[in-house]
Parts: sequence; C-alpha cells; structure tokens
Amino acid sequence: MNFFGALLANVTTATSTIPGVMEIIESVLLMLAGTGVFLIGINAMGSNLETLAGSKIRTIFDKISGNRFTGLLTGAGVTAVIQSSGATTVMVVGFVNAGLMTLTQATPIIMGANIGTTITAQIVALESLKITAWFAVLAAVGAFMQMLGKKDSIKKIGALLAGLGMVFVGMNVMKESMSVFTKIPAITDALVKTTNPALLIIIAMALTALVQSSSATTGIMIALAGTFGIPIKSIMFATLGVNIGSCVTSIIASFGTNTNAKRASFIHLLFNVIGAIVFFPIIFWAPIDKLFEAMFPNLIETQCAMFHTFFNVAMTLLLIPFVKTLVWIATKVIPEKKSKDDIEENFMPERFKYIDKRILSTPAIAINQTKHEIILMSELAYKNFKLSLSCVKNGKVEKQEKFADREKHLNFLNREISKFLVELSAKEISFKDELMLASFYHVVSDLERVGDYSENIMEYAEELQRLKTTFSDMAIAQLDEMTEAIHKVFEFAVKAFEYQDMELLETVYKYEDMVDDFKSILDRDHIKRLNNNQCSASTGAVYLSLVSNLERISDHMQNIAKSITDYTAKPKKVYAIIK
Repeated sequence: MNFFGALLANVTTATSTIPGVMEIIESVLLMLAGTGVFLIGINAMGSNLETLAGSKIRTIFDKISGNRFTGLLTGAGVTAVIQSSGATTVMVVGFVNAGLMTLTQATPIIMGANIGTTITAQIVALESLKITAWFAVLAAVGAFMQMLGKKDSIKKIGALLAGLGMVFVGMNVMKESMSVFTKIPAITDALVKTTNPALLIIIAMALTALVQSSSATTGIMIALAGTFGIPIKSIMFATLGVNIGSCVTSIIASFGTNTNAKRASFIHLLFNVIGAIVFFPIIFWAPIDKLFEAMFPNLIETQCAMFHTFFNVAMTLLLIPFVKTLVWIATKVIPEKKSKDDIEENFMPERFKYIDKRILSTPAIAINQTKHEIILMSELAYKNFKLSLSCVKNGKVEKQEKFADREKHLNFLNREISKFLVELSAKEISFKDELMLASFYHVVSDLERVGDYSENIMEYAEELQRLKTTFSDMAIAQLDEMTEAIHKVFEFAVKAFEYQDMELLETVYKYEDMVDDFKSILDRDHIKRLNNNQCSASTGAVYLSLVSNLERISDHMQNIAKSITDYTAKPKKVYAIIK
C-alpha cells in the first residue's frame, strides 16, 4: 500500500511539473501583456522627457556645429532623453535631407545615438537588483500626480514616473510569465543551447527589424537571459544583431530622400556592421564573457546591459577619428545623382525646406523646424513685397515669373504648414508648445495675406503700365517715407518672432504707428492734388488703393510680432535694436 502510494505521488509530482495547455496559453498572453506594458512605459518615459526638455533639445540642435565631440554628446544626450536611437537617426536623416546638416556633422550624432540608446538597457537591468517593487510603485505615484496635479509640468513629471514604473511592471510580468516555460525542457534547451553566433545575430537582427525598436528587443533579451539563464556569450552575439537591426528604421526613413540623406542612413548601417565585424572574433575567441561574469557575478541582466554599453562606447571611440573616412565611403557607395531636386535654391516650389514628416516623431524638433519654415515664408513674402513696390513706383512690371513662383510657393506653404500643424498638434507636447502652435496658424495666415496684398500692388503696377503713367515725384517721395517705416516693421516683426524677443514689440509698435500716420497724411495730401488737378482720377484711384494695401501689410506684420505674447512669459532681449 505504501509502495503504490509513493509511486502514485511520484507520478503526480512529475505530471504537475509539466504545465498544461491552459497554463501555457495564459503565460503567452501574460508575456504579451507584459511586453506591451514595457513598451508603453518606454514610450511614455521618452515622450514626456522630450516634452519637459523640449526647449533645451531645440536649442541644442539650433547650435549644432562641426565639432565631432559636440555632435557625439548631442546624439547621446538627445537619445537618452527620447529613449529611441531610431527617432534620433530619423531626425538626423530629415535634417540632412533638408540641407540643415552636413554628413560630417550627422555622423557623430548617429554614433552618439548608439550610446544613448544603451540607457534603456541599464534601466531594465536594475530589475536584477531585486528592487522591482520600489520602482514599480512609481506607476501609482505618477498616476496620482497626473490626476491631482494642476500644473502642466507636474502632470508631465507624473507621466514620466508612471512610464518608468510601467517599465518595471512590464518586465516583472514578462519574467513571471516566462518562468512557466522553464518547466518545458524543449524550450529551455532551445534557448540555452542555441549558441551558433551567426544564428543568434540573424534572429536578433530580424526581431529588431520587425519591431523597429532596439529598446524592445534588448528588454526581451534581458528578460529571457534572467529567466532561462542564457549564457552571456550568446547575449553578446545577439547584441551585435540588435545593433544592425536597429538601422532598419533609418533605412525606411531614407526612402524618397535626397542623396545625402540616403548616405546618412548608410553611415548608420556601416557603423553597426563594422562594430559587428570587429567584435565578432573578440567574443568568439577572447574570454570577454568571463570578464563580465567576474565583474558582475550572478547578475546576468547587468552583464547584458554593461556589454551593450561597452560595445557601443568602444566602437564610437574607435571610429570617431574616422568620421571623414566613413563619409567618403558613403559617397562612393551612393554616388551623386544630378537632378533638379539637388539644385540649391532659396526655396523649391511645392516642397518644404525645413519641415520633414520624418521629424514628427520628435515634436520638440518638429516645432522648431516649422518655425524655420515660417521664417522662410516671411522672407519670400518680403521679397515679393519689395518687387511689387519697385514695379508700382516705376510704373513698369518686371520679373513677373519670379514673382508668380514665389506667390505660388507662399500659397503652398500656407496650405501645407497648416496641415502639418494639425498633425503636430495631435502629438504629446507641452502646454506652452500648444500655445505656440496655435499662434503659428495665425502667423502663416498673416504672411499669406501679405502675399495677397503684394499681388494687388503688382496689379496696380500693371494698371499704371497700361495707362503709361506714374505717380508724381511728390507722391513717390511720400511713399518712400511710408515704405521705409514698413521695412522696419518687417525687420523687427520677423526678429521678434524668430527670437521671441518681447522688447522688440515696442519698436514694432512705434514703426507701425508711423505707418498709420503716414497713411493719413498721404490720403490727405493726395486729395489736395486731385482737387488741384495735379494728377488724374485713374492714377489717383490706384494711389489710394496702394496706400491702403501698404497699411494693411504693416498691420499683418504687427500681428506676427504680437503673436509671441501668447507663449512668451517674460521679456527677453536677444536681438540688438538697430537705431
């Protein structure tokens, strides 16, 4: 009886160690759920960090120089903030495509992005220190801050903390659900005994390319290593594949771009491929795995994260002196294609110069690029204004084709910038940036109206040319005084908008008041000339309409300057006023 009882107990125990079908299904579902929570946490951390540091990121990219070490720090810092090397690289591809950054400037930033992305692995590796509960509770703390906080910054910090907590919640759920599979020898053997370097690299590369997130692949890899005890050497080979697979995002982003943007994407791939070639024999033959095991004993998660960081830092230090060589290789592999698209002009009809939809993934930068596009729009409007003014004063129409091209592009910018602002407004941005975007709508509309009034002025020039007449010397002299004040309104309004300089507003108001005064004087003196038969009625009608249009142009430019008051909290003098 005791014998049969013991036998039955042994059979029951052996059977109970093998998970049932429902248990496996539940574990798979929980693993997927944990992965989802982990990814949402990473995304929440990145987006809210970016929102909080948005203005600083904009400043960094505005001041980017040719110094390779500055570029390296920029790439690492920005990627650490937005938690995505893919987003940083896509941003760089967009900048190169717009001609805002050279390949020599872009290459160190791409290298830095590879270092910055290792921060995610370091965060995930903290899970091995048995402090998951302390970090996971941040999800609750952050949620309460979001619900109870009144200030936008408090809500964003809450969302950031909630994201960090979710990373650890997701990792914990992933590891707990995976523990069920450790009871299935076939799965454990497959994971632990798969040591073929080429296969590990290909699997990691394919998975990263599929999910387009090296952070996600690294997190899953660390969770698997911690749960199944996968050897660190296997993880090292897989890390090489993760880095190569992360290039897929930038390669996709380069589709439809110019030659230099494609080269930037190729440099990203080249950097990671060279890294894999250099480290493959080191991992295969050198006892580098023993070194990391000795430095971080019994902490496989930390070993994985530390190797990830070591690999990217080492390759960056190795290749940073050869930036120009990498650029040279890229130019040879992807030769220049002579086409109209590569012609440098102040603007390209029906195309953006600064805005690139690839940058939408980084709203802080997209806002800045939109601002640059609007400033370009103001330059085009000003050129058309000056040309139309010259034509009407001379009573002769000139450069009509160039004027028409600019006006067509102004209409394009008005339409397409407005569409882009709608897409940008839907992104996760700060309240201040929301106010800025709202004001941009009005600025774009004001500039489009300036273009329309310049069209009217060109039509007045056509009318004078048809009548074969011009304004009197006295009338032109008064127009010169009025337009001189309008030029000042243009200059200082655009500077106030560009630099958010509240102190320039008083200067804009001063010159705009002068324009209003000139309009009254010009209207009054012109009526006198009409009464004294010093000019014809047809010429007089053109003159009065011209003066009215000039005054309205000044009003719209003043509106552009005033728009900064919506999102600029205090006076800031950054542009010296020219007396």
